[in-house]
Amino acid sequence: MNYKKILLIFIIFLTFLGTGSMLSNVQSREADQLLEAHGLSNNTRDIRTNSKETVKNFLQYLNKNYPHKKIQLHLDNNYEKNQILVWANHNIIGLPTESGRYFSPDDFQGQVSFAVLGPNAEVETAKMQNNQYVIWGNQYYSVIGTLKHYHQIEQNKYYLTTGVNQPTAQSKLNNYRIVIDSSNKVIHRVAKHYRAMVRMPSFVKKHQIHRFSIIRELLVILLFWIIAAVCNALLALVNWRTVKQTHLHGHLLRNWLINRSARLGLVELLVGVAAYIFLRWRAFYSKADHLGWLLLFSWLIIIVVYGISILRLIRKDTHSA
Repeated sequence: MNYKKILLIFIIFLTFLGTGSMLSNVQSREADQLLEAHGLSNNTRDIRTNSKETVKNFLQYLNKNYPHKKIQLHLDNNYEKNQILVWANHNIIGLPTESGRYFSPDDFQGQVSFAVLGPNAEVETAKMQNNQYVIWGNQYYSVIGTLKHYHQIEQNKYYLTTGVNQPTAQSKLNNYRIVIDSSNKVIHRVAKHYRAMVRMPSFVKKHQIHRFSIIRELLVILLFWIIAAVCNALLALVNWRTVKQTHLHGHLLRNWLINRSARLGLVELLVGVAAYIFLRWRAFYSKADHLGWLLLFSWLIIIVVYGISILRLIRKDTHSA
């Protein structure tokens, strides 16, 4: 009988992997939408202006007129094609880093600009006293993080903070494509002020086309749950047939079932943990805690199915007796 149990538990392990993989597909698609825009949401719009005022003046305008509105900017340099200036007045969507960290709101407040590099950033760098710096415009910018190598991220980009008091804010605004993430009202007011046309980025269009494609993954997850539940119902049957061969009765039968059931539940929990570790190693998750909760819920489902199956077998045996 042991080989049957091993086979059924292995199938359950595969369903855990399949369930987690479907979640990875969903979150990776979300990452496609967010990471392709460098951490911006679906409210993001593109603005181009011929204004020759500085980035500093633009930021002062935003701070003065929209002090309580959440705004995040990415200024894509028209000439330094791999450079993006980042600014926000609130907590931003962080990109996954291989080392170091992504920007925080405090990085935009001071007088020093910082850099985050893409995996294959095409920019001159230097190392001094074990610290890495980006060299641009005769300035040295301390590198605080390097992004992970995901295909959703543009590999050769590098990111610099900007702020009212930072050297990167001295450039002319018309040297950049303004990618702004805020409410529609704020975006259109800013565009009107700078006599600019508002455009929808490609990642937002893609999201609107594919926003219902998550249904496919949900159906596959449901299928994996059904397979795992059937396996646990069969495990309940195997355990029941084993105990019937021992001819145990009363509290001895009950204790045997409780002991074997607890052991099986622990083994399946460990299988779930193994699946979690493997998936975290091999798959992408923007929200890893969701994977943990999904696998825990999957485990609870099969435990409930196992318990129901045992109770049904006991009642069937009682009525037949």
